Amino acid sequence: MCCCALMVLASLAIAVLGFRGVLGAVFSREPKPPEEQAKAAFPLELQTQQAAYMRYDLIPVTVRVNDARGNPTSDAPPDVVVTRDGEVVETIGHFPDQVKLHWDTAQKAWVGHWPPGWNPEPGLYRIEAKMQIDPAEWSWADARLEDEEGEIEPEGETWAISQAPFVLQAREKPALDPGLCVATWEFDYRESFKSPDGAAGDWRKLFDWVEYVGADALWFRGGLTEPGDEGPLTLEHPFKQINLDAIPKFGQEAHRRGLKFGTWAVAYATYGKREHKPDYDYSLDVSRSTGATKGTDYVSLLDERRIDHLAGFFKMVQESEYVDMAGLDYMRTNPGSGGYELADPFAEEMPVELPENWGSMNQSQRLRYVAVKIEEQWRTHQDPDFFESWNWWRAHLGATVVQKIIAKSGITKPTWIFVLSWLHGVQHGQDPVMFTDAGITMLAPMLYQVDSRGMFDTLTESWHGYLNEGQANIIPGDQVDFYWHQKMKDPAAPAEMYDRIVTAHGQFINGGFTQGAFWHDINRAANPSNLGGYSGREWALAGAAAFSTLRDSWEVYPLHAELTAPDGAGIASQFSVKVKLDNLTNKPVTGVRISLADTPHMVGLGLKDAPEGELFGEPFTEVGTVPAGESVEVPVTVRITQADAERLNETMLALRITWAEGKFEAPVRTELPRMIVLMKYIEGR
Repeated sequence: MCCCALMVLASLAIAVLGFRGVLGAVFSREPKPPEEQAKAAFPLELQTQQAAYMRYDLIPVTVRVNDARGNPTSDAPPDVVVTRDGEVVETIGHFPDQVKLHWDTAQKAWVGHWPPGWNPEPGLYRIEAKMQIDPAEWSWADARLEDEEGEIEPEGETWAISQAPFVLQAREKPALDPGLCVATWEFDYRESFKSPDGAAGDWRKLFDWVEYVGADALWFRGGLTEPGDEGPLTLEHPFKQINLDAIPKFGQEAHRRGLKFGTWAVAYATYGKREHKPDYDYSLDVSRSTGATKGTDYVSLLDERRIDHLAGFFKMVQESEYVDMAGLDYMRTNPGSGGYELADPFAEEMPVELPENWGSMNQSQRLRYVAVKIEEQWRTHQDPDFFESWNWWRAHLGATVVQKIIAKSGITKPTWIFVLSWLHGVQHGQDPVMFTDAGITMLAPMLYQVDSRGMFDTLTESWHGYLNEGQANIIPGDQVDFYWHQKMKDPAAPAEMYDRIVTAHGQFINGGFTQGAFWHDINRAANPSNLGGYSGREWALAGAAAFSTLRDSWEVYPLHAELTAPDGAGIASQFSVKVKLDNLTNKPVTGVRISLADTPHMVGLGLKDAPEGELFGEPFTEVGTVPAGESVEVPVTVRITQADAERLNETMLALRITWAEGKFEAPVRTELPRMIVLMKYIEGR
């Protein structure tokens, strides 16, 4: 029953033990004097605030215990559990099943919270409060129990039980066309730039990279709290103006080229000198030895002003005709060195064991206690349940913040969040299911900053074991970075990047594929500082090949392409590779061409020169038409021109298949770039 928006369902359960198997109410035989008649109808009043909750919600529980005269009592808390289908549901961190309660003097009630846990099953749940009572004290004690042999003398225990049902809801995964492939730009706007072929130009050359990699969208870091040449930032102007000004310019150019455009804000990380940044409440770190606290460069998740500023950024996106989607990065606390200002609300709401003197500790002591507990878990695994509770509570808080941002901004355009990939974000207070329930369209796991291939395989297994098909839109991506691919030369680092994106696409979701991928980022590809001896074009072509592979799995292209090439070939000797093209549609695919991408030490033989001014300027062989439902096989002759010991003589072969515009039935998406890239590293011998 619903009363004043409070879910209240009370019942009396009487367990009468030890005689004839009878269950019933136990009453006294002697009527009470009028002055002793009970004034309360029932000893337990159980409440929760809503009829339904999302999976990121922390479920509040309020239990009022009354004596027979109607007076609230704090003598002892009742036992409170949450059940589903009659079974007690274990709470987060393997703590005792009972909900942790504490006495609230203002409410004159026992209060607590129940955390649903990681990726809980949606459906009907019940909060159940139970306590033993003496029925002789209550007004209904004048009744008598009888059977065919007469009055029954009851034995056993009497329990009052109150229940409050609620529904745990899961937000339906937002609709998103498969095959979204994104190139990103993470650095500040600048006027000059170089295209993949090295040609200098203005900022528009940035979009040549987007097209070169075969992306259908550009994501740009537009909201950044970092003081620059414009002077200090303030609470009235919290974001760098040069990037905000670039957003409509980038959006217009993207749309002119038939691309989608999105911009993201760095949510809680800030940069630069504190005195030049807005006067936020910054996240706190604490000295593990002295307990002294200090601010970090992260804004606290508790600061409502930052929520308003991020909502304002989303509102700007919603109102702009040039921006198609909005995103967030660093939607979290600073891992390992901050976020401890959250210690007090965390300890109050979560069922963790605290020291007896917790209430007499000062703030520094409480922060230090939580920080040490977290670090002990990292080092020695002493208290994994405390650590899991900390991570779940931060994820709950982060999702709640995101829901506020979306609600305040009124955004209806697609949204995304970059998330850390280790253990599907758990150790950083990020959860793809919670973020999806909070209203986010897609999650972009970052596959970089991974210490080894073994570590990558482990994180892939964790995603696969956590997410099922249909729960969230996942857009994983990898970074152009020789160092974070373990400075690989065998396999070549760009090939490793390709493989990580493709592996994530096929294995992150149990029973399905990811919706797309991102390639991060254009500035790193155009900057030679950390390419590891590989050209920026190679890194881009590896990303393009990954995009092609995942789009192929969704069959959003009319053609399926396969490359047959040797693992090795003689240096300076020509050899042939083969491209097989299958038409997956019931219509002919026309204007088909296979071109050889420009990569170090690989040249083609017998190919036509590209017409002057053509986008990529790559030599090609004309295929013409691939008939409906048929296949063709096309040979391409190439040669490795020289040895290169720095790269272990590994040379990239990259072929680009393009075709003319046509009308095809679903699942083909005709608005996508008409491009398939096939790639393989071949050893020169």
